[in-house]
Amino acid sequence: MTACPACGAAGQPDAARFCFACGAILAAATCGACHAEVVPGARFCSGCGARQASGTAAPTTATTQVASRRMTSVLFGDLVGFTGLSESRDAEEVRELLSRYFEGCQRVIARYGGVVEKFIGDAVMAVWGVPIAHEDDAERAVRAGLELVNALVVMGVEVGVPELEMRVGIVTGEVAVTIGAQQQGMVAGDAVNTASRVQSVAVPGQVWVDETTRLLTSSAISYVDVGSHRLKGKVDPVPLWSVRTVVAGVGGVQRADGLEAPLVGRDRELRMIKELFHGAEESEQPALLIVSGEPGVGKSRLAWEFEKYVDGLSTSVRWHSGRCVAYGEGVAFFALAEAIRARLSTLRPDDADEDPATMLGAGLDRYVTDSEERSWLEPRLGVLLGIGSAGTFPREDLFASWTAFLRRVGEDAHAVVLVIDDAQHADDGLVAFLEHLLAAASFPCLVVLLARPSLLEGYPGLATNHRATVVHVEPLGDRDMSGLLDGLVAGLPPAVRAALVERADGIPLYAVETVRSLIDRGLVMLRDGEYVLADPESLDLASVGAPASLQALIAARLDTLSTDERRVVDQASVVGSSFALEELADLCVDVPDLDGVVAGLVRLQVFRQELNRFSNEHGQFQFVQSAVRQVAYGSLSRRDRKASHLAVADQVGSVDDAVGELAPIIAQHYLAALDAVPEDADHDELTERAIRQLTRAASRARSLGAPAEAAAHLGVALERAADAHQHATIGRDLALALVDSGRYGEARPYAESALADFERLGDDVAAGSAAAVLAAVVSLGAGDNEEAVRIAEPHYERLKGREDALRVLLDLSGVMASSMIRISMDIREIVDERVLLAEQAGDEAAIAESCNSLATQYMHVGSRAMGRMLQEDAAAISRRHHDTPSLARSLSNLTADWNGDDAVKATELGREAVDVAKSTGVQLWMSVSQANLILALLATGEWTDAIDLMDSQALVEEVSVVAVEYGRALVARARGEAHLLSWDSNAPPRQDDAAYLAWRAMAESVCALDRGDAPTAVQRAIDGLEHAHTQSGVYDDFHVFWPRAVEAALVAGDDTALDRMTELVDGNLFATLPTSLQGHRRHLAAQVGIRQESDPAEIEKAFRDALTAYDAWHGVVEGARCRADFGGWLNAQGRSEEARPLLQSAREVYASIGATKWLADLEPATAG
Repeated sequence: MTACPACGAAGQPDAARFCFACGAILAAATCGACHAEVVPGARFCSGCGARQASGTAAPTTATTQVASRRMTSVLFGDLVGFTGLSESRDAEEVRELLSRYFEGCQRVIARYGGVVEKFIGDAVMAVWGVPIAHEDDAERAVRAGLELVNALVVMGVEVGVPELEMRVGIVTGEVAVTIGAQQQGMVAGDAVNTASRVQSVAVPGQVWVDETTRLLTSSAISYVDVGSHRLKGKVDPVPLWSVRTVVAGVGGVQRADGLEAPLVGRDRELRMIKELFHGAEESEQPALLIVSGEPGVGKSRLAWEFEKYVDGLSTSVRWHSGRCVAYGEGVAFFALAEAIRARLSTLRPDDADEDPATMLGAGLDRYVTDSEERSWLEPRLGVLLGIGSAGTFPREDLFASWTAFLRRVGEDAHAVVLVIDDAQHADDGLVAFLEHLLAAASFPCLVVLLARPSLLEGYPGLATNHRATVVHVEPLGDRDMSGLLDGLVAGLPPAVRAALVERADGIPLYAVETVRSLIDRGLVMLRDGEYVLADPESLDLASVGAPASLQALIAARLDTLSTDERRVVDQASVVGSSFALEELADLCVDVPDLDGVVAGLVRLQVFRQELNRFSNEHGQFQFVQSAVRQVAYGSLSRRDRKASHLAVADQVGSVDDAVGELAPIIAQHYLAALDAVPEDADHDELTERAIRQLTRAASRARSLGAPAEAAAHLGVALERAADAHQHATIGRDLALALVDSGRYGEARPYAESALADFERLGDDVAAGSAAAVLAAVVSLGAGDNEEAVRIAEPHYERLKGREDALRVLLDLSGVMASSMIRISMDIREIVDERVLLAEQAGDEAAIAESCNSLATQYMHVGSRAMGRMLQEDAAAISRRHHDTPSLARSLSNLTADWNGDDAVKATELGREAVDVAKSTGVQLWMSVSQANLILALLATGEWTDAIDLMDSQALVEEVSVVAVEYGRALVARARGEAHLLSWDSNAPPRQDDAAYLAWRAMAESVCALDRGDAPTAVQRAIDGLEHAHTQSGVYDDFHVFWPRAVEAALVAGDDTALDRMTELVDGNLFATLPTSLQGHRRHLAAQVGIRQESDPAEIEKAFRDALTAYDAWHGVVEGARCRADFGGWLNAQGRSEEARPLLQSAREVYASIGATKWLADLEPATAG
């Protein structure tokens, strides 16, 4: 380990080529006398002992040096306990420890914008204000000092030296600066020497600063006066301060005046948040942290500490925060919309209008440079933000656009942070979006969810996501709680402290509220900048009646409020956890000095004002704790509660809300008013109002791609609907929302009931819409496509030609086409009609879907050119309209089609299809595109990629699941490994989809052949081929099945089965067969010719024709198998020289794909 000759930084690793402190080259030099290699910086040659002139400095680039005087902050840090450690440990272990220490210091200092001046032994010197000065240099230096001290504690524990600590001294003053200096100090002056002296007297584990540094940073950092100290070189004692904690953002932003507990017992949790954040930065991938804990345990405090940490970093971080509302639960994407609005509002000048559309336009202009992308994003973000009319975009399209916007916000190396508080109230749509973000995003983004344990009880899949980390915040132990109380109130007598610790039961909120209640009673007061007991000798918690529960404690505090204060608190508790002053003014007209009352409640720490400019609630007021609101709300009488809810509903309802963004909140207020006094005469009127708002809320949720929230709203509305037609309409809409949520079993009774009700009421159009929903349920849920067609077709025929049924006809034709194609029915007529309907409705998405369906039909009958053209047209339409789900479908279908003619092209299309499908988050197309790409990769011999893809994600679509199982079985057979299918082969199939039945049969055939059951293998192969041929002739997946079926028949010696297999192929013109199938057919001709001892020339021609086709197809694996058979036959013919290159080529392919069994089978042929 050496020192850098340029900057003097010690501890350079032996293999290092560049200095980790200054970047200077550490290239080896040579001795001028003997030409031996000389360690950089050596004064003598280790080979001959010759003196090296002024040391062999590593070559460095010449730089221009500029001298100046600067105001800088200088940090000195020194390890405590390292000398003893180095004496008791192995030298290499000490070197590794020092390297880790140096790298850690360098990393922390760089994060805060500092420059490491030098390492001296185990000490570090860093400077802020050089080469570029910033107004917050002193503050960042102090923050870096705190981080270094904390990091050393962690490192000490990790290396088994818990006594290892660091002490830091920081001084701000004028120094002489030499910019570009090498092999000499960059800064010099009294501040440098003083910082070193301050560090030498600091207490280990603390950061001490001089008076100038304290004055520059006191708005954001709290200090403890540690007195004046005599320092070497100073005539007078120097006053010093120890850093206590960071209390605000940079420059004092968001500083909270009043009582704030110190952070104790949460070092591990805070460190984990920081590590995950920097891990996301470095990997440029998203990460999710779920901070789970009971109320009052300190989740929000951890987020506040992390926000202060992020704010102090030198790099720019795009911070977003939102909160899931407890009252009005089910407001779709409320927290996300809140966070995005806050991001947009930061771009608005202080005097500018808050018009949401204007803010959105400014945001897109700021973050998105491409005009076409802006046009795509604007309406979809508008749907989220409630701007304009509700859109009709697919959920996946919305998710992709919102993710794209966050990616643009974080461009140019800006990490994105999204903190969501009260996440236990998150709606299903928000959770689904976060899962999409984790799966689809490819930029640094940390999502932090602060939630009670019920979040993970309701969404256990969040915790198992491979990008998720869960931190369970437990109650504090007695020791940590004692430290927290000491930080709140100085000089607590042991008996009082012990009593408070016992009552707090590990919950920090209880301790804080207890102290606040003592302040309210005058038993604790502020003296000389800290809270102390007014009379420590006489205080007895029992005698002053301190409540024994948190709720009772809060209630007792609220009882001490004045009449006006209590009136404001009560009304605010009905509004929600946050509220604007204007909202309270409308509800508290009888409070004369509302501003003064609210200010007083802020001083009493019942309310707080949101000062975070990145919060959409900036400037609004909030309850300090949700528990305070809950207690205040619970104390209202039934009549007062009803009156207040109706007043709030009227107030919220007066806001212009064309898209229904506020409908869930208004509905909740009406429902709460109804439940408060259900026997009042206005019950029916309020019920109708609530239903109207619930249906608006459901429409809004569906437009946002949140069908589960829509179902929740409609479920409540259905219970209260009395009118028959209204009940049927809500039931149909509920069934549709459940279908969109994938909850088919729940949807069926609602759809059946709605269909029966509409038919009884004589509403044909509404009955048709219910029939479309029921048919979708039967097809997608039960897998009974014949029944789905039987349900939909009569209603379609009945409504044909009716202009008022255009939308319903589109829905009916769509479900009919998708069901019919699964059971091999001709769909051309219904799709032709659907295209005309789509054109009349101006529905581009339906046109693209129809092109896809027609393309599939044409491909199944052998018109592949027409099919590809239609698929490409569908893809073009989808690209033009940014309809990514339809694009994923087109690309997936093209992958499957080209896989029979050009496997390389298929892999290219397949990779794009997987990327597009991933961006949509649609499980169906993610599954289909992944399965199709796997099959193409198996054909081209890219088995490592195929296997990685098989293992990367669980598939959900049934056909894809069995197709991938087929792929796994094929790989296992090539490697001589047993493979167990994921289903019971004796169990009946779950659906009547021909593709599903074909893939299942072929997977079972491969496994049967592998275990030596050739008759079963042949029978299942015949079954699979028949299903595939019925659906798509010799096209689509038939070419994948046929060679495996032939293999089973040849192994079994079943000529009857072989005849049937060849009959299926030979009934077509050879030239119209897919290229791969041409190769398979000629390969079989050669194999049959060998068995029948046919003319060798014909056999050889068949082999060569097969190889020509395989090479044109780029079917590497099947080509290798054909070469192995051809080479073996040539050997048997005594033509070993001709056989050798064929067998060698096969051997190389088998080795590359790990086909060990095929390699073993090849050895006899090679030996021959």
